[in-house]
Amino acid sequence: MNRPLLRLTPQAAGELEQQLTKASTELREATRFRKEFNRQLSTLIGHDALRKLNKDTKNALLLADLVKEAA
Repeated sequence: MNRPLLRLTPQAAGELEQQLTKASTELREATRFRKEFNRQLSTLIGHDALRKLNKDTKNALLLADLVKEAA
């Protein structure tokens, strides 16, 4: 199925580019924060405890998604 080609005005394209730049910057900052947070947390509680915490968190999120899908 062919999708219709979207055409943007230069103003709309500029606004989208600004939004993309802002979102990309925020994502880089969040990623940088998460890496440093995990590094410090690993130092405090140990690498194995951090891995278990990450695994438990992923499992909890998967379970929440399943419950949401089932509802």
